[in-house]
Amino acid sequence: DSQMLLRLLAAALLLSSLHAKICRPKASGTKLATFVNNDVNSIMGDPERNTVRHANQLVYFWPSLSEFEQEVLRDSFTQISRRSCIKFEEQPWQPWYHADRWEPDRPYVIIRKSRQYAAYTDNKLEGGVSRTILYVSQNAFEQNSYNQSRGAVMDQLVRYMGMRKELLRPDAESYILEQTGRVAPTTPRFHPAQLSWPFDPESITVPLSARKTHALTDYCPARNDADIGAGQRVGLLTRWDAIKLNSMYCPQLVEADPRRGPCVVPRKKDLKSFKKKLNAYKELKRH
Repeated sequence: DSQMLLRLLAAALLLSSLHAKICRPKASGTKLATFVNNDVNSIMGDPERNTVRHANQLVYFWPSLSEFEQEVLRDSFTQISRRSCIKFEEQPWQPWYHADRWEPDRPYVIIRKSRQYAAYTDNKLEGGVSRTILYVSQNAFEQNSYNQSRGAVMDQLVRYMGMRKELLRPDAESYILEQTGRVAPTTPRFHPAQLSWPFDPESITVPLSARKTHALTDYCPARNDADIGAGQRVGLLTRWDAIKLNSMYCPQLVEADPRRGPCVVPRKKDLKSFKKKLNAYKELKRH
């Protein structure tokens, strides 16, 4: 009888462990993200074409980039890699016929500068070689400060990696409103990982000018209008930018509570003003 009891207990433990594994699967990461193909500044991509991007990017600088522009790009790479699993690895410039640029298992990106726009083109060359040309807008290097230039470049880099502008999220109007009366652009196709986390008014993808043209709503009491576009202003990824990028490329590294987003949880220095806003909102709801 005792042996039978032990067998039953062992079977029960085995079943419970199997159930636990089924109910709580571990997130896995391939360091690959797939998203709708579009250029960095466009609103809608081609729904028939998808881009597959790897977290590790081999980068060549076009020779015409100045020393300052290369410095801003390198610093942008460093800031992105500090908070995410995305790595931009600069390679010594090689002519197009060099063997390093014709290896099929080494997709690479060439970064150039454009006077008019920010965009990218993905190309398949002979022998299955994947090459991307990323055009960074000249305006990004001509901001009022070094940090702002870095922020503008980082914005274009993370959108090349698949993020979309936070202001174009389908739920953005609940938290922030455009004040100039312009017609809102069409919502682009977002990677599901980005939309699984809360709206972030400080995101690196929110332009510097948005603070002059937008205002936060009552549903974002934990931040002030002065915080809009803060990430791009200081040239740093926000915590939520990093969470969204890592959710796309290495979800196994992400630990965060989506209920505690930037619109809900105030900073310590803003706690008093947050409580005042909250009390005023509650009073308004009563009447």
